[in-house]
Amino acid sequence: MRAYHPGDDCGRIVFNPDEIMRKRGLTDAGLCRRAQIRPEQLRRYRQNKIRFVTLDVAERLCFALECQFTDIFHYLPPAEDSAAGEDSAAGEDSAAGEDSAAGEDSAAGEDSAAGEDSAAGEQGAPGEQAF
Repeated sequence: MRAYHPGDDCGRIVFNPDEIMRKRGLTDAGLCRRAQIRPEQLRRYRQNKIRFVTLDVAERLCFALECQFTDIFHYLPPAEDSAAGEDSAAGEDSAAGEDSAAGEDSAAGEDSAAGEDSAAGEQGAPGEQAF
């Protein structure tokens, strides 16, 4: 498993209340009224143009729709995130390559660097890491 690094594409959360709204017989105006949000705010959620979701709004949406958070908000991993699908193949190859290369390099690099440090400078037991 690869750790997150700043700048990584870690996927995204999308808002999709359509199925629940259809089951509840709610329109956009009805949802806005019940959740006490502005139509523009709902439009931005629908277009996935929001960068963060407050718990207050998420709670009101779930209350208004009588649903769970995961019924209306869905996580799309990076491979599923690409709109045209053209980036997904390259992303999978590079992600897999980075995982294996980074894991091998960092594991080997850390072991050899720690061994060099303890052998060269610090007086410690063989194999002991200096920090």
